[in-house]
Amino acid sequence: MVLLIGHHGTNSASAELILNSNFKPSLGDGEWLGDGVYFFVKGLNSDTKNLAFNWAKCHAWNNKSKTYEYESYAIIQSEIQVKEEEFLDLTVEDGIEVFTYLVEKYTQKLKTIGKKLDFYDGLLLNLARKEKILPLEVVKGNFYIKFEKQRIHRINLRTSNCTICSVYNPNKVLTNKSIVKTGVI
Repeated sequence: MVLLIGHHGTNSASAELILNSNFKPSLGDGEWLGDGVYFFVKGLNSDTKNLAFNWAKCHAWNNKSKTYEYESYAIIQSEIQVKEEEFLDLTVEDGIEVFTYLVEKYTQKLKTIGKKLDFYDGLLLNLARKEKILPLEVVKGNFYIKFEKQRIHRINLRTSNCTICSVYNPNKVLTNKSIVKTGVI
């Protein structure tokens, strides 16, 4: 069994709804690690609560109106417990080998699908799930996420700055959800 502690940043109203029901997964082949609920986990950065806060703050900003869509945020902490065979860790060599296999397996299919994406990670992971190639419940990877300063100054980097994971079925692998921090943006 793999155990991860994840932090998810959102607005306070959504946090209460999540605790009373459950998370609403992000869906789509353009998502970083495919369909799922996203968490910051320890890896490249150990201050995952701060990463979740920075995400909540950036997500609140409406670039068109130049205002925050919400002013109060919450950080939800969850335990992520997943069987090893349902976990893909893209931060280690074995995980990259599995992902390389998916790229090779789906190269021809990608041509026929005709989707124009900047990155195909999410599509490949979604295909592997849908076609039952891999029984993936949790995928972990290192990414570069632009937070406030990088967005303001339009800084794009390739160097990863955080480790995230996608939880495909939150009802199956998440336990002990709680709000661990709240505040005003």
